[in-house]
Amino acid sequence: MARPFLRVAIAQIVGAAPLLLSTSPAVGQDAGESTTATLTLADVSTARSDPKTPQVRALIAGTLAPEIDPQSLFDVALDDEAALQVEAARVRAILRAADEAVRPPEAPPKTRTRGRPASAPDAGGLRAELAALNPGLWFQRLELDQARLQFYQLSAEQRADLLQAHAARRQVAQPTETAEERRALEIEAERERALQAAKEARSETERLVTAEIASLIALEMQVRALRDEFQRAREETALRRDVVLGWQRRVREGEATGPPEADATYDALRRALRASRDDLSAALDALVDGASRVPALGPDPLADLPPDFPTEAARERRTVVERAILEARADERALQVERAASLLDEINVLNRERLNLLLSLSPDKREATTGFTPAGWDQARAEARHLSLILWYHQQVATAWVNKLISGKRGGVSLWRITVVLLPLLLLFGAFFWGKRRTQALLIWGEARLAAADRAEQRSRPSVGLRALRILLKTHRPLEWIFLFFCVSWLLPKDARDLLELQLLFSVARWTLAGSLVINFVNALASGDGGAVLSLEDGQSGKLRLRSLRLVGRTVITLALALVLGARLVGEGTIYSWVIFVCWFAAIPVFLLLVRWWRGDVFDRLDRLRKKTPLQAWILANRSGWKSFAAAMIGAVLLFTTGALKFGRARLSGFELARRIHAYLFKREIERIGEGHPHEELAPLNGEAFEKFHPERPFDRWLSCPADELLEGLTDRASTRRGALIVVVAPRGMGKSSLLRAVALRSSEAKIVECHDQTGASDLQAVAEASPSIILIDNAHSMIQARVGGLAKFDQAMAFARAHSNRTTWVFAMDASVWPLLKRARDARPMFDETHLLSPWREGQLGALIAARCQVAGIVPRYDSLLDKLPAGVSEDERQEAVEVKRVGYERMLWDHTGGNPGLALEAWRASLGEDAGSVVHVRPLQVPDASKIEHLPDSSLFVLRAVLQLAPTTVETVAEATRLRADEVVQDLRFGEAQGFYESRSGRVRIAWAWLRAVTRLLERRHLLGTP
Repeated sequence: MARPFLRVAIAQIVGAAPLLLSTSPAVGQDAGESTTATLTLADVSTARSDPKTPQVRALIAGTLAPEIDPQSLFDVALDDEAALQVEAARVRAILRAADEAVRPPEAPPKTRTRGRPASAPDAGGLRAELAALNPGLWFQRLELDQARLQFYQLSAEQRADLLQAHAARRQVAQPTETAEERRALEIEAERERALQAAKEARSETERLVTAEIASLIALEMQVRALRDEFQRAREETALRRDVVLGWQRRVREGEATGPPEADATYDALRRALRASRDDLSAALDALVDGASRVPALGPDPLADLPPDFPTEAARERRTVVERAILEARADERALQVERAASLLDEINVLNRERLNLLLSLSPDKREATTGFTPAGWDQARAEARHLSLILWYHQQVATAWVNKLISGKRGGVSLWRITVVLLPLLLLFGAFFWGKRRTQALLIWGEARLAAADRAEQRSRPSVGLRALRILLKTHRPLEWIFLFFCVSWLLPKDARDLLELQLLFSVARWTLAGSLVINFVNALASGDGGAVLSLEDGQSGKLRLRSLRLVGRTVITLALALVLGARLVGEGTIYSWVIFVCWFAAIPVFLLLVRWWRGDVFDRLDRLRKKTPLQAWILANRSGWKSFAAAMIGAVLLFTTGALKFGRARLSGFELARRIHAYLFKREIERIGEGHPHEELAPLNGEAFEKFHPERPFDRWLSCPADELLEGLTDRASTRRGALIVVVAPRGMGKSSLLRAVALRSSEAKIVECHDQTGASDLQAVAEASPSIILIDNAHSMIQARVGGLAKFDQAMAFARAHSNRTTWVFAMDASVWPLLKRARDARPMFDETHLLSPWREGQLGALIAARCQVAGIVPRYDSLLDKLPAGVSEDERQEAVEVKRVGYERMLWDHTGGNPGLALEAWRASLGEDAGSVVHVRPLQVPDASKIEHLPDSSLFVLRAVLQLAPTTVETVAEATRLRADEVVQDLRFGEAQGFYESRSGRVRIAWAWLRAVTRLLERRHLLGTP
């Protein structure tokens, strides 16, 4: 085996280097003879290999190209084994001789013989011949021989396998004849035969039939050629997507490069987009025209032939050609639709890229493109054309969809599907128009019922339900149409919803219906039906208000639709910028028209003001003349600003933090006014009227409060006899006892147990013997004592109640000051099935409570002493408005001061009332005790305060046991507290006085002596 070719080549180059680089005479030459050729390594390295060398190696590796014949790479026949062996021996001898020739001569061995040294052996004349040859050609030949030798040295079986594998690859690589090409050749051959037969026909009839067959064959070939052309056009359409991708890449590069490159890219992109729009326009023209390049079949020339003449072959051929024409025309139509859709997608993508590039343009070019400049007008015309092409295309799509819907051909919609879609729509429209005529009457009936209920409850303000129903009366029409719109859009099939025309129609409908709803809702709020502060009288002003709202709403909707639809169809380009610019100027004529409508009403409203500012006086002084319109404009802005401020103040009062800030500011204002208005002439309210405001005085009517839902739940449990253990936790004065009394009034089988420190399980057993549906235990915390073992009575009562709670509901009312103690001592959740914490009352509910108590007491409190000194000439309406502001502010101050506790609010309210000499009740500034009296009490006194608060009503012994103080120390604290008013004593039992309850609770919470529930 010969060494590998790479090793041989390297050895040859290295061995030949001394000879090729040497300039001295070669070995074997005379000293005076010069070398005929000088060779360098550069000549060898730059020499190119013979093209056959890599091909032979590829044949050995099995990767020879199929189009190359292996025999062309060798000089002997590959199927002659003897010739291959001779050729291998010959090549092997040549390579061995060449290897020895280029090897440097060896130095003669050193010998110890005397005389002349032995001469070096002569390599022959081959070395001299090599020196005279072209080294590049020589090494090309050596490489080729080495590659061939590698093939020769393979076994016969290996060579045969390589040749067979290559032959198989050649067979696979040969282009096969497609079915279409084979069919075309068959048709052409058949046509030639038909023409030949026509020439050889023996009669005119036979010649006519054969000529018709030849004509049909030629027509079929023409149709097939057109279908091939359609396929090439479809492929060209697909190639356009690559062009679009190239534009997207170019736009990204332009955005990243900077404004100069972006400007150039923008201009080039516009030219490409214009060309694409031209192509789409041409495609749509062809789609609309309906003309076909596919030739018609024409009349049948064989129709008049006798029926007995054999024309079956011609008629079969005619049927085949007719089917081919129909298929070609369908293919042509599909190609037109596909090309139009592809071009539409192309112009949309390019336009989107143009809009993205718009942001990267230089400021001057961007301003020129989007402004009212020649470039802007040109761009606007282009966008308008873009819009027209989109609408034109979708018009064709909608027409095709409708034709498919009503056609009975293949691809059309079946009659069953049309029925399935139309029948629900017809039922929906029928139900809509049937209910539309009855909705108004139904809402009016409901409004009358709710108004009667409010009058029966003697509400000072409309209830939430009544206000909501009055708003619904003015907004139900657009709500009905909105409901119909959503139902129709849900019932329509998906392919109908995908139509651009319906999508645009839905967008217009959504904006129109939403705008109508907003207009009617604002009109309802402004008319006062929703309890808003921007109440405007109805009648002529109400009609004018609705007319004005509709003008503003329709203007806004029109401009918004222009922006939305324009941005969706052509993007936020030049037309979009123009519409935004127009929006600002559209407000001017609308405002002027509104001033013209409201001119007389503005002057009338300002004229009704008794106290007028200099600006208002100037406006009224210019009712006529050329200044009247400007005065009306200023007056309208003034009235609108005043109303908006009132509306904003009312909405801001909906936040608790804002209400508390307002309450604090109102309190400071009342204190300031009180300093300038002495109230010595007012005596504190007392007597029966004073007692009717007592927090513990039962009230014969339940007022709406946060406990409404709990009241309904307890009443329902009592009526259905569903047993449970329920605890109601609330601070003193929050309405626990009132809640239990209300449940007892609504449930005939209810029993109330008033607890005290002596109440135990035996008392509950006596009540439970009658098997009531619900047992209400008031002041359940009285069974708990703050000492070791102080929960024994309560645990016994709970055990008894739990054992008898199958069909009886047990409700324990517990003070919030004791609840944390019970939670720490017992896990409260396993003890009770439900735990309810009563929420604080809202200021409106406190106001209704005070108004109801005033009505029972038969007094009408006056707020005159809280008013600032009003200017002379103030009208009664303005005075009443100022009084109403004080009343609302005072209720808010009470709500903030008492934390929403109705008992504390009643106590603070009755303490703040005073009578003058004429027995007229006035409202004074808030009268609260001085909390500084308890701020500096010692710790022991604070412990007594906490014990009295938690165990109330309690005794000296109980407090001493809870505080671990001596009885005399407790007595001393209680006497001091009674003298200061902290405590009040009833039947030998002590509790915190109502006037001091808030101050004591706040102090103990601040000192962390009282937990929160």
